[in-house]
Formats: sequence, structure tokens, C-alpha cells
Amino acid sequence: MSIATAAARRLGVVEARRMVRHPVYPVAMVYIAVFVVEAVLSGQTGPPANEAYTVVILTLLFVYAPATIVAANRVAAAPFRSRAREPLDATPVDERQRTTGAIIGVLRGPALVSFAITGLLLVIGEFTTAHPERPIDVVYHRTALEYLQVPAVVLGAGLLGIAVARWLPWPGALPLTVFLVWFGTETMYWSTYTGTVHDRTWFALWPVWMASNAPSGMLPRQPLGQEMWHLTYLLGLGALAGVAAMLRTGGARRAWCAAAAAAVLATVTAGWLQTR
Repeated sequence: MSIATAAARRLGVVEARRMVRHPVYPVAMVYIAVFVVEAVLSGQTGPPANEAYTVVILTLLFVYAPATIVAANRVAAAPFRSRAREPLDATPVDERQRTTGAIIGVLRGPALVSFAITGLLLVIGEFTTAHPERPIDVVYHRTALEYLQVPAVVLGAGLLGIAVARWLPWPGALPLTVFLVWFGTETMYWSTYTGTVHDRTWFALWPVWMASNAPSGMLPRQPLGQEMWHLTYLLGLGALAGVAAMLRTGGARRAWCAAAAAAVLATVTAGWLQTR
């Protein structure tokens, strides 16, 4: 397993800039704009801090994370398209280093942005209330450790986009992947009206905070231990996607196979422990 070269690190800076500037982000933000306008026009708004918190967390989980799959995929796939491959073959950055640069780009771009926005969520959460007039406006503020799950979701989304670009470079593969991630998460995401979380919900690809069939739009805090195992589970899945992308490149594979085995073991263990 080679360490990123200076060329790959420099490429990572460029890829990060390309990812955060990708047009999919402003297009996806139309969803949040419609949500805000609809809430304002209908007069169905709660405490300002709670509303701001809702907009930020919806932006991160429903918009920024899915859009990152697309942005990372398109940026990672660009060098491997037939019309760009020939001139890039003359550069000193090989296939593995290009993939490494894309992974660095996710870390330095979308993941870093999501980390900063999560910090804003942490600040806004201090002014929210769990006892507004309408149950749907309830906000149960989390700790900084629990909020780390949000950047983990964005990081995993970006790494998944890169893995799809390397393994499934066919038309339709990207939208199918986004649909399957969304459908799989919806299928597993279930909770009861009492605020308890079903075991399968812990295997969803995002935090278990937002419960679609609960009286409020957000669940009460769960045991911190479970939340931390869920964070490990999310990071493990992201690591698997990153390793999968690297395994598609040329060169020695033994170290990457060992990394894949370690990531599988960590993910399975965390997946089991998060439901205990």
C-alpha cells in the first residue's frame, strides 16, 4: 500500500476544488429552497433556532451527502473517459495516484465542508428547544461526538462515488447507485412512536436521529455507546468504498486486500455492537 506521493497530494487539492464547485450542489439546493419557501408561505414555522437547525441538518443529510456521491463520481471518472485518457497517460501521475488524488479531494473538499457546516449545527443546537408547540418542531440536541456521524456520511458518500466511477463506469450506474442507497436507507429506517429504534435502523447509511414515522421529526438521544458504534460502522463502510476504489488500480494489492479485510471486520463488529 503506497503512501500518496507529492503529485497525488497536489492533485488532491485540485480535485477538492473541482468537487466543491461542482454544479450538482446548487442544483440540489433547490430542494431546500422549496422546503423553506413552503414552510414560510404556509405559516408552519416553529422557534427560529429549531427551524434553522432543521434546514441545516436537512441540507447536510438530504442534499449535501447525496450530491457528494455525484460530484465525487464525476470528478473521479473524468480522467478515465476515453477522450481524456490519452493525454493523461503522458503525465507522471499513474492510475493509482489519480484515484488517491480523488480520495484526497473528498477529504479536503466535501468532507471538510461538511465538517464546518456540522460545527454550525452544533452551535445552533445550543439555542433549540425540545418542547415547542408542535411535536414536528422538536429538536433533541446532540454532542459533538454524535455529530461526527454527519461528516462520516458525507465522506462515505464521496468514497462511494469514486468506487462506482472505478468499478462501474457505465451510463446509468451512478443514478442507480444513488437510488439504491436512498431506497436501502428508507427501507431500514424505522422507529416506533415511543422513540425507540428498531435494530435494522442502526444499519441505515446515516444517523438514526430523523424518524419519518415518529410524532416528532427527530428521535430523543440514544445511548452514546450505540451512537459511537454507529459512527464506526459508517466510517467502516466509507473505508471499504475507498479500498474498493484502490483495488481497481494497478500495482501491488496484498496490502489493500489486508486493509479490506480489516475494514470488513471493523464494520461487521461495529454493526453488531451498535444494536446491543
